[in-house]
Amino acid sequence: MGRNGNVFWGILVFGGLTILALIPFTFYLINSLSPTVIHGLSLAKVTGEFVDTSTNQAIKVRVRVGPSGGCVWSNLTESISCVSHIPYKPTPESIHLPNNETITSCFPIALGKALALNHVTTALMGLSILAILVDCLILKGGISLAIVYLMVLFMWITFILETIYISVLHKRLDKINQGDNENGNWEYKVGEGYWFILAATILVSLVTCGGNFTIDSN
Repeated sequence: MGRNGNVFWGILVFGGLTILALIPFTFYLINSLSPTVIHGLSLAKVTGEFVDTSTNQAIKVRVRVGPSGGCVWSNLTESISCVSHIPYKPTPESIHLPNNETITSCFPIALGKALALNHVTTALMGLSILAILVDCLILKGGISLAIVYLMVLFMWITFILETIYISVLHKRLDKINQGDNENGNWEYKVGEGYWFILAATILVSLVTCGGNFTIDSN
């Protein structure tokens, strides 16, 4: 009974840790697909409303930016225009502002390249989970320790770079809104994907560092 009880609790703890590891991995994975695949998820959300002087028509535009590129919605069409490109910069035509680069220049190109690190971190998280499983089930050693700590480092670097990206975007839009902008006002909001990254990074850091992550070799 004692041995069976130990096996039961071992399976229970192992299953719980597996689920705990899959939560942040899932957060990163679905965020990597935003917004070109998962349109409702993004790092930053930009909404604008202005009047086309040639037609005197009110135009509403929504732009979403994420690790997989960006998407644009407009009230002039029912379709969603998505571009799977890193870094993402909407064209003036896509937001119905021909020959105007004021708004599109707000999207940081150099910092936008750093969003690709989200995919690298996601892959590293998957590798870490696999390494832990191999350690626990086969090797019963400690090869996963270095990979896990490297993953945590990459998660924090990704989070910091994405924070800088959306902060720069926000400041540039605010600067335009404070000036005499004939193209209307643009509103910025943090996307849900950013909070996913923050939650995953903090959760993994607490479990790894606070829990004194080790693999029992016995």
